[in-house]
Amino acid sequence: MRYPIITPGDATRYLNAKREGTAPDVETIVQYRGMGEDLDQWFIKPLREGLDRLCAKLKDGLTSKTDPAANTFEAKASRLVHASIPAKSEILVDPDFWVWLAVVHFPEIVEWRYRYQNRKVDTFAQLDNYGIGSRSDNLMYRLWLRAEIVLDAEAKDRYHLTDAGQIDFYRSHLFRQGYANARNFSRALLRFQYPHKDLAEPRLKTIEIRELVKRLRRMRSNLFLEILAEDDCRAVIEAEAAEVLAA
Repeated sequence: MRYPIITPGDATRYLNAKREGTAPDVETIVQYRGMGEDLDQWFIKPLREGLDRLCAKLKDGLTSKTDPAANTFEAKASRLVHASIPAKSEILVDPDFWVWLAVVHFPEIVEWRYRYQNRKVDTFAQLDNYGIGSRSDNLMYRLWLRAEIVLDAEAKDRYHLTDAGQIDFYRSHLFRQGYANARNFSRALLRFQYPHKDLAEPRLKTIEIRELVKRLRRMRSNLFLEILAEDDCRAVIEAEAAEVLAA
């Protein structure tokens, strides 16, 4: 498959120029990778319309980094992004595709997410949020990943688990951990940490979940999580959590 990409260097120069009002046509920095049939970009328009409606429904903008609406947005947006992006492995694993997606088609969403109303001086979103510098911090990629790692294919609503958890939990305790490659384990850890009616209320305190994650990370090298059922993963997590709380 032949698909569009933008390199981090080109994206950096373009965004800096855009913020100064001197940007060239963005299409001049788009390149292509792969061979064969071009990626069908039919998904762009309905995804943009869905994200625009979601932003408008929540509010005009977020008030702070801790605004609960930020987590609500990412939970709901992750459904839209994951359901829309074609399930083609070559594009999903290419960070430059996600840079293209954020820079060309969804810069307004990135800026809306990271520009806060209560700042006295208006600032732009950090380039990391476009996947420049820290590639995994690309907002569009993170939204897709939130749904991907806790997808519940057997449920009527296969995205129902994206409503649980908080942004920091996903970023620190799932996205950056090797055990998250096992979807059964990711789901089990999410369900364990967020068992309450309020899906953003955690079970363990911050210091406790950090210690649990350290133990789970060490355990990962000796346990092949991919072959465990979700109930077995839950049992492992609960056993390690008991050790944390006992200590």
